[in-house]
Amino acid sequence: MFKTGIFAVTAVAVVACMDAFFPGAHISRADIDARNLYMTHCGGCCHGPDGKLTDLGRALGARDFTDAAWQAKTTDEQIIKQINDGTPEKMKPFKEELTPDEIKALVPVVRSFWKK
Repeated sequence: MFKTGIFAVTAVAVVACMDAFFPGAHISRADIDARNLYMTHCGGCCHGPDGKLTDLGRALGARDFTDAAWQAKTTDEQIIKQINDGTPEKMKPFKEELTPDEIKALVPVVRSFWKK
Protein backbone atom coordinates (compact mmCIF):
# COMPACT_ATOMS: atom_id res chain seq x y z
CA MET A 1 0.00 0.00 0.00
CA PHE A 2 2.78 2.42 0.95
CA LYS A 3 4.70 1.74 -2.30
CA THR A 4 1.55 2.30 -4.38
CA GLY A 5 0.96 5.64 -2.66
CA ILE A 6 4.51 6.78 -3.25
CA PHE A 7 4.27 5.75 -6.89
CA ALA A 8 1.04 7.71 -7.35
CA VAL A 9 2.46 10.83 -5.69
CA THR A 10 5.66 10.56 -7.76
CA ALA A 11 3.69 10.16 -10.98
CA VAL A 12 1.59 13.24 -10.22
CA ALA A 13 4.72 15.23 -9.33
CA VAL A 14 6.45 14.23 -12.58
CA VAL A 15 3.44 15.24 -14.66
CA ALA A 16 3.15 18.55 -12.79
CA CYS A 17 6.85 19.30 -13.32
CA MET A 18 6.62 18.44 -17.01
CA ASP A 19 3.70 20.84 -17.33
CA ALA A 20 5.66 23.57 -15.55
CA PHE A 21 8.77 23.15 -17.70
CA PHE A 22 7.01 22.37 -21.00
CA PRO A 23 3.68 24.23 -20.91
CA GLY A 24 1.48 23.32 -23.82
CA ALA A 25 3.97 20.75 -25.09
CA HIS A 26 1.31 18.09 -25.30
CA ILE A 27 -2.35 18.83 -25.77
CA SER A 28 -4.56 15.86 -26.33
CA ARG A 29 -7.30 16.07 -28.93
CA ALA A 30 -9.77 15.72 -26.07
CA ASP A 31 -8.57 19.12 -24.78
CA ILE A 32 -9.05 20.86 -28.14
CA ASP A 33 -12.21 22.85 -28.69
CA ALA A 34 -12.49 21.97 -32.37
CA ARG A 35 -15.79 23.78 -32.85
CA ASN A 36 -14.20 26.98 -31.56
CA LEU A 37 -11.21 26.43 -33.87
CA TYR A 38 -13.60 26.04 -36.80
CA MET A 39 -15.46 29.21 -35.88
CA THR A 40 -12.20 31.13 -35.45
CA HIS A 41 -10.49 30.02 -38.66
CA CYS A 42 -13.27 28.90 -41.01
CA GLY A 43 -16.74 29.65 -39.71
CA GLY A 44 -16.87 33.33 -40.56
CA CYS A 45 -14.71 33.55 -43.64
CA CYS A 46 -15.36 31.04 -46.41
CA HIS A 47 -17.43 28.45 -44.59
CA GLY A 48 -20.32 29.57 -42.45
CA PRO A 49 -21.15 28.35 -38.95
CA ASP A 50 -23.54 25.83 -40.54
CA GLY A 51 -20.93 24.49 -43.00
CA LYS A 52 -22.51 26.24 -45.98
CA LEU A 53 -20.53 28.68 -48.08
CA THR A 54 -20.33 32.38 -47.37
CA ASP A 55 -20.33 34.83 -50.29
CA LEU A 56 -16.52 34.93 -50.17
CA GLY A 57 -16.33 31.13 -50.07
CA ARG A 58 -18.65 30.87 -53.05
CA ALA A 59 -16.53 33.41 -55.00
CA LEU A 60 -13.35 31.44 -54.21
CA GLY A 61 -14.85 28.07 -55.13
CA ALA A 62 -14.64 26.67 -51.60
CA ARG A 63 -16.39 23.46 -50.55
CA ASP A 64 -19.88 23.39 -49.10
CA PHE A 65 -19.52 21.00 -46.15
CA THR A 66 -23.23 20.15 -46.33
CA ASP A 67 -22.79 18.68 -49.83
CA ALA A 68 -23.46 14.95 -49.44
CA ALA A 69 -21.65 14.03 -52.68
CA TRP A 70 -18.48 15.84 -51.59
CA GLN A 71 -18.65 14.35 -48.09
CA ALA A 72 -19.11 10.83 -49.47
CA LYS A 73 -16.12 10.97 -51.84
CA THR A 74 -13.70 12.92 -49.62
CA THR A 75 -11.51 11.05 -47.14
CA ASP A 76 -10.45 12.35 -43.74
CA GLU A 77 -6.87 12.35 -45.04
CA GLN A 78 -7.89 14.62 -47.93
CA ILE A 79 -9.53 17.05 -45.49
CA ILE A 80 -6.38 17.08 -43.33
CA LYS A 81 -4.18 17.67 -46.39
CA GLN A 82 -6.42 20.52 -47.56
CA ILE A 83 -6.32 22.23 -44.17
CA ASN A 84 -2.55 21.74 -43.95
CA ASP A 85 -1.65 22.84 -47.48
CA GLY A 86 -4.54 25.07 -48.56
CA THR A 87 -5.02 25.93 -52.23
CA PRO A 88 -2.96 28.64 -53.91
CA GLU A 89 -4.95 31.88 -54.32
CA LYS A 90 -8.02 30.30 -52.70
CA MET A 91 -7.27 28.97 -49.22
CA LYS A 92 -4.28 29.68 -47.03
CA PRO A 93 -2.41 26.74 -45.52
CA PHE A 94 -2.93 26.29 -41.79
CA LYS A 95 0.04 23.99 -41.05
CA GLU A 96 2.01 26.92 -39.62
CA GLU A 97 -0.94 28.24 -37.62
CA LEU A 98 -2.51 25.08 -36.19
CA THR A 99 -0.94 22.00 -34.64
CA PRO A 100 -1.36 18.60 -36.29
CA ASP A 101 -3.74 17.60 -33.46
CA GLU A 102 -5.82 20.74 -33.96
CA ILE A 103 -6.05 20.05 -37.69
CA LYS A 104 -7.10 16.43 -37.05
CA ALA A 105 -9.68 17.66 -34.54
CA LEU A 106 -11.32 19.77 -37.28
CA VAL A 107 -12.23 16.69 -39.35
CA PRO A 108 -15.21 15.65 -37.18
CA VAL A 109 -16.45 19.25 -37.27
CA VAL A 110 -16.35 19.26 -41.07
CA ARG A 111 -18.07 15.87 -41.08
CA SER A 112 -20.77 17.07 -38.66
CA PHE A 113 -22.38 19.27 -41.31
CA TRP A 114 -23.34 16.28 -43.43
CA LYS A 115 -26.81 15.01 -42.73
CA LYS A 116 -26.69 11.32 -43.69
